[in-house]
Amino acid sequence: MKKNAKLLNIVYEQGTFGNFLKYFLERFSKKTPVMEQYPFTETGTSHSIADELFSGLIQTYHPPTKDDFIQDNKDETDLPICTILPTLDKHFLFLKQAQFFRARDNKVKPDFLWQKAVGEMPEMFQDFASQIIKLYDIKETAHFSWIPKFIVRDWYKLEFLKDLDKQGEYLWYDAFRSNDFFKAQKTFELDLESFFHWETFIKNIKELDSFHGLDLDFERLPAMKNIFERGLELDQIRQECNLVEQVIGHGADKDFGGLDVSTEAFIYATFEKKYPTIQMPLTNRFFRDSEEIRQFIEHFPNWYRRYNPNLG
Repeated sequence: MKKNAKLLNIVYEQGTFGNFLKYFLERFSKKTPVMEQYPFTETGTSHSIADELFSGLIQTYHPPTKDDFIQDNKDETDLPICTILPTLDKHFLFLKQAQFFRARDNKVKPDFLWQKAVGEMPEMFQDFASQIIKLYDIKETAHFSWIPKFIVRDWYKLEFLKDLDKQGEYLWYDAFRSNDFFKAQKTFELDLESFFHWETFIKNIKELDSFHGLDLDFERLPAMKNIFERGLELDQIRQECNLVEQVIGHGADKDFGGLDVSTEAFIYATFEKKYPTIQMPLTNRFFRDSEEIRQFIEHFPNWYRRYNPNLG
């Protein structure tokens, strides 16, 4: 049985705001019934409204799934579709956390790889733990229970050191967006950056509205902004990624307390690529703030400098 929606079909990977987009469009389109509820859970995901309360004119799908939207509609053309796609390094840092934490509200995070004993980790992290133990030749003795934090950080760093177009997540999304199915449809690609800043969001939403004729009521712009910012305020992962962007892209002075280990790894990798003769310290403790990391780079002794072997 073919499944598709009349107004818009949102095809997106878990954790990339497909539910929020569906809610936002449903609430502000003049073509859908009135929607007054707020969708947010305590962590900022948009999972609190039951499916039956939506009109059905806008639907969401994950690729691939048991009921695969692409397979179900393989003979269709010109379907109204919106895909959500990451484009920046920051987005792939976000995905390292969001696809575990946000999906089905699991609240699972990379920090569990060092905070929990190997045998007590969530099942979805067991394979990661096995990869780390093998790569770093960690001996599973009677006294072995936890993977050190500095090892987990280094493991994530190795992926971030790769050029973006060589990273696993990027390659998956590149194959996804290149699927011939989308070329036969009326497909709008929504940049994931839309969900990190209000100005970017509303600019791209206006383009989406024009492309698909959603008839959004932009006279309600203050209400739109209020809902967007409410979700962002609840979302620690997006805030953390924006903090990294401010430090790395704009030289902002920020405290590093409470960062996820994958975020620490991203910061390490960014500075190691920028300064290829400096390697960041393998210690459980991370830098206190952006000023401390700048001091480390500025005063790193010349006689310790060697080209980073992880950069190829």
